[in-house]
Amino acid sequence: MKRNYIFVIVSLMLLAIATSVTAAPMVDYRWLDVADQVYSAAYRGSYTYDPAQVSVYYEERDLTFKGTLNAVELKPNFAYQVKLVGEPGTDANERIGLAGRWWQEEWNGTAWVNGKNLNDKGDGSSPNPNDDLYFARRDIVDTTSPTGLKYKYAGYLMFGYFITNEIGKAELDFEADSSYHVLWKTSQRLRSGSDGALVSTIFDADDSTAYEDSGGDDFPIQVVDIYGEWERLPMGGVVLDPGVYQAEFVLTEESFHGDGTYAGSWAQVLSEGVTFTITERVSETLHLSPGWNLITLPILPESAYTAQTLLDGINDNQAGSCSEIDRWRYDNWDAHIDGLTFNDFGIAVGEGYFIKCTTHSNWTLEGMAPWEEVDVTLSAGWNLLGVPYPPQSHTAQSLLDKFNADGADCLEVDRWLYDTWDVHIDGLSYNNYSIDPDEGYFIKCISTD
Repeated sequence: MKRNYIFVIVSLMLLAIATSVTAAPMVDYRWLDVADQVYSAAYRGSYTYDPAQVSVYYEERDLTFKGTLNAVELKPNFAYQVKLVGEPGTDANERIGLAGRWWQEEWNGTAWVNGKNLNDKGDGSSPNPNDDLYFARRDIVDTTSPTGLKYKYAGYLMFGYFITNEIGKAELDFEADSSYHVLWKTSQRLRSGSDGALVSTIFDADDSTAYEDSGGDDFPIQVVDIYGEWERLPMGGVVLDPGVYQAEFVLTEESFHGDGTYAGSWAQVLSEGVTFTITERVSETLHLSPGWNLITLPILPESAYTAQTLLDGINDNQAGSCSEIDRWRYDNWDAHIDGLTFNDFGIAVGEGYFIKCTTHSNWTLEGMAPWEEVDVTLSAGWNLLGVPYPPQSHTAQSLLDKFNADGADCLEVDRWLYDTWDVHIDGLSYNNYSIDPDEGYFIKCISTD
């Protein structure tokens, strides 16, 4: 029987957006699709966002805010912005604004008035002129206001966008690593090399029930491309600073600077609170010697490794000379040979691996420091694992004590030292070495119950 011990690394948090939300006033809504075709009078009179369902799966802790959005029952053939909006006066709000934009309001003695965007983004570098104005005004005192300040600033970051299909459905893999000013259609404005990626759609409004239908071919096939205009540069290189974030995840209708009865005005339509942590990027360097090296991943890598990509990272990118990586499976060695497609297994934090090399080299990897104990599974017999968290807090004996206190019966810890096994036996004071967060260890257990 197997039993789980120490540590959870990363969990995905599920957030369902769409119920009990506050919709924008109807006058702000857009009733034209992404090709500026008007929805039917019946649709305009009956549609609300109440039945819309938007589920967002996001990493609770990561180097960036990222995840997946799935939406149904939105407007068909329609463009939406994806934003994070901060709470004025909080540290997270300032970090969001410094990656994105600022909404400014002024206290007039009785109310917050003159709400507007700060629109001078400069040349894309930070701090931009908007930031300079924010820093100049954020601490101006007004003792009559609820906050004691004359100005109130909400920071917001538009980091994604999408177009729904003919039934109002959409999927989006998002990462808050870019900062957009507004969306444009390529028919309106030429896209520059500094702007966001194109999102394209081809559709026929005759396929949707949201339009007038005479029974014939009422609408032409439309081909529309949209993109995000840059707010800060470079695209893919604007990320939130490390810290804890409590913010609103918001969907906003894109109005494309239209005018007229149905053009809309960037209405905020759905929102929900999110809490996540952006961690600092760290790097660790492992020294690899000629022969066999028993290692574990000491950090959570920025991108998941397979056996081959790990060898590529050592050999191709950092001038190493390693030819094989082995893991322990079902009481036997399971090998991947460099350059072969066979048995390219995934590399997991919390497991140990033997790497065979012919020369000395240093391998540097980047990612996140583990913030919690890592999940490992122990079986009766030998187990090959690593203990990256907490770093260097265990000895061989304290690691056995931890396992055994949880109900296992583990007798021995072995490390690989000078091309041979170095053994610590449970209960003996001899050879009680420290557990290194970048080394692998064999643990021998009689049972795990």
